[in-house]
Amino acid sequence: MSLLGGCLNRKSRKKRGMVLALLLIFCSVFLCGEKEAGYASQNAGMTDIRVGLSALYGGKTQIKISNTKIGLGYCIKDSYQTDLEFASSTGFVFTPAAGYYYSLAKTYSSYANAERVAAVIRNLGVSALPVAIYRNYWRVYVGGTATAEQAEQIYAKIKDRFGYSYSVLMPDNGHRVLVRADRYEFLIDGEKKKAYPQFKALDLDGKGNAVLDLGERRYRGRIEIGCFGKNSVTAVNIINIESYLYGVVPCEMQANYHSEALKVQAVCARSFALMKVGYSADSNISRAYYLEDTTKSQVYRGYGAEDSRTNRAVDATRGEAVYYGGKMVPTYYFSTSGGSTENVSEVWGMGADYLKAVPDLYETEPEKKPWLVSYTRSELEKKLSANKLSVGTVRAVIPQVMTATGRVYLLKIRGSSGNSILQAGTIREVFSLPSTKFKVVKQGDVPDTVTALGGRGAETIRIGESYMLSAQGSVTKADTELSQYIVAGADNLMNYPQNAPKSADNWYFYGMGYGHGVGMSQSGANGMAKAGYGYREIISYYYSGATVGRAGT
Repeated sequence: MSLLGGCLNRKSRKKRGMVLALLLIFCSVFLCGEKEAGYASQNAGMTDIRVGLSALYGGKTQIKISNTKIGLGYCIKDSYQTDLEFASSTGFVFTPAAGYYYSLAKTYSSYANAERVAAVIRNLGVSALPVAIYRNYWRVYVGGTATAEQAEQIYAKIKDRFGYSYSVLMPDNGHRVLVRADRYEFLIDGEKKKAYPQFKALDLDGKGNAVLDLGERRYRGRIEIGCFGKNSVTAVNIINIESYLYGVVPCEMQANYHSEALKVQAVCARSFALMKVGYSADSNISRAYYLEDTTKSQVYRGYGAEDSRTNRAVDATRGEAVYYGGKMVPTYYFSTSGGSTENVSEVWGMGADYLKAVPDLYETEPEKKPWLVSYTRSELEKKLSANKLSVGTVRAVIPQVMTATGRVYLLKIRGSSGNSILQAGTIREVFSLPSTKFKVVKQGDVPDTVTALGGRGAETIRIGESYMLSAQGSVTKADTELSQYIVAGADNLMNYPQNAPKSADNWYFYGMGYGHGVGMSQSGANGMAKAGYGYREIISYYYSGATVGRAGT
């Protein structure tokens, strides 16, 4: 009997900790100056990536960089150069600069030259500011009024003064940002050259690192702040891929996991990021980023989240990614499988030979324990209605199609005014469930009933009334207070809930696992690492037939 497939079978007799019992019981109740080799053929030569800081700094009315010294520059063809240095004891505040402006026709090669002209115009009692357009390219804008009429009144004051000529009236273009500091005030206009400047820290922290302080979080690399076509500001972190991983791995996997498991996470996170980024570190005002700092991509909390243990895992796997058939592949992962990972076709409907279901029986210390989610009839109806799936009064909740690994692929909700059928990921989203590996229990069910085969034929018994053999060989009676029992088989774990709701207006969702189930189980990877497997072996197991290689080679 193979427990975990060919790549594990050769070691299974040597590894202590593999569960031998038939029954396990659980209680239910993650200056571009540093140059490195390119990481992938599609990103050859790239050293930095763009990460949207949407969790805390997306679509804001203002963003503040609290550093006292910052450099302003542009990244052009993946090469960043600091053009100007600013110092401010109060930091730097960025806000959208919506409004109407006139622009001086003349251009200037520096902030200082543009500011001198702006100061002369301000003496006329109007607002005039230097404007960063591109590298060594500055202009002066006058106005910033809410209406065109107000701007025209300002223009009447400056027209034909000092020999300056002006552009036609410019309405809001969705790409202007106002920067204020204790001694500075200037505009950024990203629309003219389709680029925003990027800012880097010029002061060092106590560890000697140049880190940008945005208040709740701090970041290595550079920060770009733009409107990107909206009347709000959003921050983008331009950062070296390896430094980015310092802030990802401890947010996606517990830093106290085995060192080999942390290496698995580092390689998988690197592959996922490189497959997602899509373009260079240069500005792109039409789309600020493809990779963000939430679970939509990978959780990334910057410098403050770093841990020496996860940093070592990143350093130990520097530049390594996951390949299948000679190509880098996206490496999906999740917290806890509940006994088996899932075929990608059963979750997202796509095919990928390296994303096949594999047994996950080393997941003996799951990050997410077996769980119970309870809903009343009215709560179910509200959930359905909020997702435009109303069926009237809920009459029944029926798992209609199950996958081979025990996950619900189709869930039928029967109601007084019709039926609704939910599929895979939609089930989790609508009902806020940790995973789709669950059983639905209603009033009157006896969910822990199994059929035992013996010398006298088949006999129906309740697990709660049975005796169990532990891994240590002791025989015990089931604790009737436990909510569900977990049965270990050759290639999966299955749950048997004990209790049913007492009311016909309640449904229990008893489940296992946490996440979509595709790819690498983080809890299982940690279990395999504790059992003696190296990170390359673990990756090859969860991503069937995949290998670890150096990206870009």
